Amino acid sequence: MTPESLPLCLSGTDAYVHGPGSTFLIIGERSNVGGSPRFRKLIKEDRLEEAVEVARQQVSNGANVIDICFDDGLIDGVAMMTRFLHLLQGEPDVA
Repeated sequence: MTPESLPLCLSGTDAYVHGPGSTFLIIGERSNVGGSPRFRKLIKEDRLEEAVEVARQQVSNGANVIDICFDDGLIDGVAMMTRFLHLLQGEPDVA
């Protein structure tokens, strides 16, 4: 196989394989403090359960993959992302 024909394999709770026969890969970009003012506000206010709903809504709207980014100088990105990902792991329909 050439590198171009290798499938993209991602895993959360269930594996997602995007290969040569796949159509569009839909990436939800609203779980990103730099790309969503609403998500940024929820994170800065430590409202993580509501932030999980943002991710859930993206999956409900057809996202195959969620872009999660906590790169912001005003929050402890590592600690906050760790807490957020732990909450997401408890949500089988999102993880």
